[in-house]
Amino acid sequence: MRIGVIGAGVTGLTAARLLSGEHDVVVFEKGDLGGLAGAAAFRGTSIDKFYHHIFTNDDYIIKYIDELGLGDEMIWMPAKNGLFMDAKLYPFTNPIDLILFPKVSFLGRLRMGFTVLGAKRIKDFSEMETISAKEWIIGKAGRRTYDTLWAPLLSSKFDNDADNVSGVWLWNKFKLRGSTRKGVNKEYLGYLRGGFIALYEKMTEGLSLLFEAVTKIEKNDKGILIKTDSRTELFDKVIFTGPSERLFDLCEFPMEYGERLKSQKHKANICMTLFLSKPLSDYYWITVAEKDAPFVLVIEHTNLFDNPAYGGDKVVYLSRYLDASDPLFAASDDFVRETFLVCLKSMFPNFDERDILGVNIFRDSHAQPVVFQRHSERILPFETPVEGLFVANMGQIYPEDRGQNYAIRLGEDVASIVIRDV
Repeated sequence: MRIGVIGAGVTGLTAARLLSGEHDVVVFEKGDLGGLAGAAAFRGTSIDKFYHHIFTNDDYIIKYIDELGLGDEMIWMPAKNGLFMDAKLYPFTNPIDLILFPKVSFLGRLRMGFTVLGAKRIKDFSEMETISAKEWIIGKAGRRTYDTLWAPLLSSKFDNDADNVSGVWLWNKFKLRGSTRKGVNKEYLGYLRGGFIALYEKMTEGLSLLFEAVTKIEKNDKGILIKTDSRTELFDKVIFTGPSERLFDLCEFPMEYGERLKSQKHKANICMTLFLSKPLSDYYWITVAEKDAPFVLVIEHTNLFDNPAYGGDKVVYLSRYLDASDPLFAASDDFVRETFLVCLKSMFPNFDERDILGVNIFRDSHAQPVVFQRHSERILPFETPVEGLFVANMGQIYPEDRGQNYAIRLGEDVASIVIRDV
């Protein structure tokens, strides 16, 4: 059987690898290998375009890393996290930091601690689908705690949709992160030497890849046609792994299904990488809870993994989630660079632009699905109304949040459905 896979991101590569043993598989990709887990060249090695790490309970990706002989390349390190609020940087790594956080009352901190710990005991999340994260936190820890702490944190991820994010999304964050700790105070995070692209390059071995943009998907009596500007290929089955609204633009569907494809909302992301001669801080991850800040995260990658191959350079990611319609998303690289640097200098007075050795800026219009209430009712099945055409993308990862680990699980799941369909 001949199978076409559209998208050489994590899900597409996983499905293609699993199906290629017994079937003729061709992968189409309009951009770079790895999708959001793609890489840029740096000092003779690779570094992620967008920041990445994995957790100790990310069993799916760890399994593939081991199976493909990269287990010795994994580095596990304790991470130090911070929260920048009201022009001050606070430690925010463990439950003790939460208890000592001075911006929230002692009672609010205590109630919040019980909420985080209690998340692990919730087994059935169905009742939480009808409430927002805002409502859940206010009910558990109080309005002042929400407004002071969690409203800025949710805004850093979902921008103007923060108030409507499902309680399930935040509950699952508490649940999963609570199980990655070794003891109370330390959370270990993992990184792959050479970037995670090393894993996805391994996964392409033996696969047929065409780096061409798909312009049309058509069904006929012989199978499914995938068209690009230079070729038309016939397949028995096709798996589409891009954003749902892009599938709507490529193929004809019944009106009701087409509306479902278009209804999934995403946040875009701008990620600026700074290569510096000096570190900014001793934190790995800093959430910026300042309303007017142009970025919401400072990830000092080399405070988690300082690769000797980097030659002593320090690597810092500045990240902003926003609507793709936001003028900042379409702004020039020069404008983004200057806007971000003005804010960075206000956060770190000792930062000097002369320490900058290089800058990369990458954008993605579909970086984070927005998980609204009753999200389970919005999730598309793998099978589409077009016989033999399947869809598998970030919007179907639930109740967990999107990420490399669950993108691999998604690829395994859609591959099993295709095989069952055969």
